[in-house]
Amino acid sequence: MRKLQIAVVGSKNLDMNNEHDKSAWDFSYKLGFALGRTMNIVVIVSGKTGVAEAITKGVNDAGGMSANILPGNYKEEGNELSHFNLACTLPGNEHSWPLIYSADCLIAIGGGTETGIQISLAVDLGLHVVIFSKAGGVSASVFTSLEPTFQKMRSSQLVFLVDDEVEALDRAKQFASDRAKKEKRIEDKSRIELPAHLELISNRNKLAIINALITRKTLSPQELSDLLKIPLAIVQAYLEELDSHEMVLAKKTIAEEHLFSINMDNQFVKKLVDLIVFTQPKEEEDVRE
Repeated sequence: MRKLQIAVVGSKNLDMNNEHDKSAWDFSYKLGFALGRTMNIVVIVSGKTGVAEAITKGVNDAGGMSANILPGNYKEEGNELSHFNLACTLPGNEHSWPLIYSADCLIAIGGGTETGIQISLAVDLGLHVVIFSKAGGVSASVFTSLEPTFQKMRSSQLVFLVDDEVEALDRAKQFASDRAKKEKRIEDKSRIELPAHLELISNRNKLAIINALITRKTLSPQELSDLLKIPLAIVQAYLEELDSHEMVLAKKTIAEEHLFSINMDNQFVKKLVDLIVFTQPKEEEDVRE
């Protein structure tokens, strides 16, 4: 049986001279320690400092296990106290999606905009959220603000306020355990079915390949891999997809090497090229000349 996966999010910068921040650190460490002592729990955090650091320190000191889901491409930017630093390759707040989708329950401690996004996403997906009452920040606003988004959270009956780590642990364990026993999968309410061409360019690496072909005109898979710092096998797979939708053209050289270029006979691609060229800095080469 798999372990319960409890995600903890919150403030990234904690000032020990600030009452709310000190309370958040103390609570986070004690909660991490309590979670770490519980054999069937893996703690998921996101970040290097603040709440994430305090939680993982507590988990470590108790002999527990933690995982850190990070934005971007570098696991080295994670918390050295985490047992696993996972670079999810998604930029900015987009890493909140794999974080929340991986959780059986969410605990929020203070925090700002990013924490608000994570709480909102959890509620939208039907996850219970446990919020520490004394850390301030966005978390506290869930129970005090008249803003419609927070009112919706309160009315969802999925958000609960706690005053100490014992209550937080008990509630989180119960919510996570109930979800795991029911094998309840998150219902994805946020997915929008996109046309095939839009689905393709929604991937930033595929869009980077298209942009490179627009500016450089003709490139081999190896040249694209070197230019964009994307593994060659992934570049080749993306080019196959783009080729299957007639968005790129492939030409084989005498040396049996494939060279790729943009298919300007494709009307969607023509509009995409116009858009990309329009937004390029003026010093960029105009590929339409």
